[in-house]
Amino acid sequence: MRCMMHEMHLVKDIFEDLLRLGKEQKAKKITRVYLRMGEFTEINGDILNFFFEEKAKGTLLEGARIEIEKSPARELRLLSFDCE
Repeated sequence: MRCMMHEMHLVKDIFEDLLRLGKEQKAKKITRVYLRMGEFTEINGDILNFFFEEKAKGTLLEGARIEIEKSPARELRLLSFDCE
């Protein structure tokens, strides 16, 4: 499983955006995250899930499920999220 540093930076940015947005909405927990990931993105879905799972411990994102919509573009985009 190989992942480029640039792409991991994008994942980290999305993770930080989710924490910020969740706090802005006064969420107690983010339960589901919806992402769009392009076929030509260097990010492996397993790596993305592992990164989120590890980084989420003790945060609003702990236990959140990630739903990935595939696209033909080279992109990684936060579409939306569900929270409590």
